[in-house]
Amino acid sequence: MIYFLVVVIALFGALMRTVFGFGEALVTMPLLALISFNIESSTALIGALGLIVAIPVAIKYKGNIDYQVLKRLVIGSILGIPIGILIIKLGSPKVIMKFLGIFIIVYGGYNLFFINKNSPINIKISNKYDYLAGIISGILGSSFNSHGVPIVVYGTAKKWDALKLRGILQGHFVCVGSIVVFSQISSGMWSVEVVKLLLIIVPLLILVIPLGNWIASKINSADFVKYVYMILILFGAILLIK
Repeated sequence: MIYFLVVVIALFGALMRTVFGFGEALVTMPLLALISFNIESSTALIGALGLIVAIPVAIKYKGNIDYQVLKRLVIGSILGIPIGILIIKLGSPKVIMKFLGIFIIVYGGYNLFFINKNSPINIKISNKYDYLAGIISGILGSSFNSHGVPIVVYGTAKKWDALKLRGILQGHFVCVGSIVVFSQISSGMWSVEVVKLLLIIVPLLILVIPLGNWIASKINSADFVKYVYMILILFGAILLIK
């Protein structure tokens, strides 16, 4: 029964990633913990599925990827990954998650309120901050499996359109996700259980990914940004509760 629930949760996360381009870890990891599935197996499984789902989506939106921005984000992420590992080993992840949750709720709520109004804050963000966004993404990716949220926050702050945001997000997931999955395999996080689950789930993605693409095609750009802010608020709340 528990394997059935793991498969359903993982497919729900894959659908979330296909539609919105991020967020599967923040949805699936708490749910997997709720059914008492092994945390190490959960992390390895969701990391692998995130990479698998990102590849076809990145190919679909490859024409919308700004590769110079992507390069700076990936370099920053590589620098941030060891910092995240140090935080897990030496710091207080719970405190950091609470602050991150509060920030995401405030940011998402502020932008949702002003989405159809003239915001009093309109700051031009330099491209050099791409590296900083990447570093934060690497820190949160290696420590909390949540490297997509900082890129979404940064991309919306820079006013990337929906297609550019999707493209850069998925390109970033493929690059950084490959590093994360390789690190997980080399550190012994993969098990026979993870491989068996992947063999069950991956064929089912043939149904989930087209469904996600169909749902995404029905959402126009203006509504997409609004939904992204709503999801950020929800994820901020999840981080506070976790």
